[in-house]
Amino acid sequence: MTMQPGKYKPEPFGKYLLTERIGAGGMAEIFRATAFGVEGFTKEICIKRILPTLTVDETFVKMFISEAKLAVNLHHANVVQVFDLGRIGEHYFIAMELVRGRDLLEIINRCRAHRRHLPVPIALYILAQVCKGLDYAHRVKVEGRPAGIIHRDVSPSNILVSWEGEVKVADFGIAKASHKDENTATGTLKGKYGYMSPEQVQGLPIDQRSDIFATGVLLYESLVAKRLFKGATDLETLERVRAAAVPVPPSSVNKKVSTNIDAIAMKALALSADDRFQTAGEFHDALADQLFQSGERVDSKTLAIFMQKLFAEEIKVEEELERERSRPDLSLPEFAAMVEEQARATPTPTPAGPQTRMDLPFGATPHPARRPLSSLALGAIGTGAILLVGALVVLFFWLFNRTETVSRQPDAGGAKGPTIAVPAGGSLTIDSRPKGATIEIDGKLTGKRTPATIDDLNRNETHQVRLSLTGYEPWLKQVRFGKLQLIALEPHLTQKIEKPPPPPTPRKPKFGTLNINAVPVWAYVYVDGKKQSRPTPIYNLKLKPGPHEIRLENPKLKLVQKRRVIIRKGKSVDLVVKMK
Repeated sequence: MTMQPGKYKPEPFGKYLLTERIGAGGMAEIFRATAFGVEGFTKEICIKRILPTLTVDETFVKMFISEAKLAVNLHHANVVQVFDLGRIGEHYFIAMELVRGRDLLEIINRCRAHRRHLPVPIALYILAQVCKGLDYAHRVKVEGRPAGIIHRDVSPSNILVSWEGEVKVADFGIAKASHKDENTATGTLKGKYGYMSPEQVQGLPIDQRSDIFATGVLLYESLVAKRLFKGATDLETLERVRAAAVPVPPSSVNKKVSTNIDAIAMKALALSADDRFQTAGEFHDALADQLFQSGERVDSKTLAIFMQKLFAEEIKVEEELERERSRPDLSLPEFAAMVEEQARATPTPTPAGPQTRMDLPFGATPHPARRPLSSLALGAIGTGAILLVGALVVLFFWLFNRTETVSRQPDAGGAKGPTIAVPAGGSLTIDSRPKGATIEIDGKLTGKRTPATIDDLNRNETHQVRLSLTGYEPWLKQVRFGKLQLIALEPHLTQKIEKPPPPPTPRKPKFGTLNINAVPVWAYVYVDGKKQSRPTPIYNLKLKPGPHEIRLENPKLKLVQKRRVIIRKGKSVDLVVKMK
């Protein structure tokens, strides 16, 4: 959504300046923000700030941190890049790439408002790009091992299309945490049920083919401009998803859709995961081939022209907002003043004595009390200049080191430069699979077992973490906080491989076997005078080694035959007797 000028007052958030509140949901608020760097460097980004009510749920926080850490490893043109994960005050947040454009839901709704369908070639191109992003995420490796990432929330609001024709999949890494919350908080999942897979709805194990089903739903809805599985109630929606109840193929609603495209959509929407495309790459190739066969040439430039025509008014408003943001009232000096205002709300004790003013924005001129000039005026002016330079340096560190506190140290000889205090201790949240592992930090037992949180760790040092559990290999990891305040680990311990016992000595067989049949009629079988439980044919009849008397009898025809066989250990004898 776009915001009108003056509706949101910019506020500092750590090293970021939140400039616009884009939206909010049951899990987070989303802001447009500016990140500041050295030499006046700035970058427009997006901040997703988790609501404070969710931070009390330890399970949610662990899942959010774990999944977001995976998302940081995703680097692909069709995936929204995650830059940072952290916590400021009571808010966990992720900083991610800002995509200037609209999501797929808004695009479909705008087309529907204009009483038209999304052009079929445009829909195929967008969904093909979505498949490229998903295929990359499904195959990506972290630390040399497959990460096994499944998005779990492929829905129209998570498919972003920029004004320049870029297509990006958003919310990788927090979808799992999001669904955990959605399944436990009333109403949070509304609008999401219709984009799950049948196995996901039933609580069965899922793999990447669940994302393929959801992408098939997006393809269908993009072509027909209406919801596929939406029912009158959530329960009805779930039942339709569980049965993969596709009412009609897309071509029945949109005559511009070919039967070949119908086949692609219906394959992606198959009830059984084995009947779908097995990889997102395979799905992409099918869409790309169909686009090629249609003779339509669609690329990012084509999509950009389409977006700029469809949202001409919104682009014009956003350009005006960009000009508003570039004016001095939202510049670095105001950010510095706002950061200082926050600092005054929670002051840091400083030693008694002269202090440098911290409430001066960059470029401001201090106004000391008037006093008569003296022969030392030149020295006073020089001292004032030094103090001003010191204040600017102090403010610089306030802006770009949110975890560091800058204070002035008095000295009888005059003011000195700023001194950076030691950062606050870091917290390490660590769990293991299985739980109950003993935790050692830097070679010392902590007295805790997983899951646990270790606080007050020096953030400037590298720490050696060791987990040990009976029956499992020791687990080692080096961690360094840097600017992070919280690090979460959740290793899977490797079970020790015990030396297998020697294989048992094969026992020599004590018996042999007899296979016996009668032709052309059946017969009862007597072995050493003992009648067997069933007539011929008889297979794998165990007998002790040695000679045996065999008698076959058909009482109806009054036929009797006798044979003598010799059985050997572990050997099989086949006997076929003609009944005459």
